[in-house]
Amino acid sequence: MSLSFRCIIAFVCMTAITSLHADTRNDILTALDYYAEMWNTGDIDAIAGYYHQDFVLVNAEGSIPAGRRLDGLRTIAQAGEDRGELSYSSVTVKPLGKDHALAYGELNLAFKDGSAIKTWFTTVYVQTPFGWKAILTHN
Repeated sequence: MSLSFRCIIAFVCMTAITSLHADTRNDILTALDYYAEMWNTGDIDAIAGYYHQDFVLVNAEGSIPAGRRLDGLRTIAQAGEDRGELSYSSVTVKPLGKDHALAYGELNLAFKDGSAIKTWFTTVYVQTPFGWKAILTHN
């Protein structure tokens, strides 16, 4: 095999990998935008589609499975109080093999009274037939 042919094959493979990483990044950023939009409209049933069935939230309270997380979100939404306008910034996405990816960045909740919560999050996603689903979040 000639050197130029090997270079062409290497270039094609690198281009395909770069494209795959770009698609993963775009897909996960879209999922985060979707989550924020559903949070901001209070549509907790739609948020359920963001989570993988095995989802776990890890925070200062410990390990919280998907069902309990969704119940908590419903309680917040039904209280009718200002739950804050959610947005994400400084998000980095790193592929973890073919079917998993890691995203981390800043989570921002801006309240009507001018106060805000800014914290960092880390989420592991798994690729499913229905798109990327959050399987583990730490914040």
